Amino acid sequence: MTYPVIEPRDEQSSESAGRVVGTFFAFVFLIGGFVLFALSFSGDETVSWTFVGAIASITLAFMIPTTILPAIEGD
Repeated sequence: MTYPVIEPRDEQSSESAGRVVGTFFAFVFLIGGFVLFALSFSGDETVSWTFVGAIASITLAFMIPTTILPAIEGD
């Protein structure tokens, strides 16, 4: 029985410093969005702005690894 040949991964692109930094900032934006959601439901007078900030932060957290980094790297 023959098995398909699996090409080795390009270690240069998978361990690049830019991808690590982008993943770190995506994680920070995701946690920050969760914190802003928690603050927006606490009942302060800034409820609408913290809610909008939470949506924007989580949106940016998902945009960094899926849209922004591939566009910068040229993948």
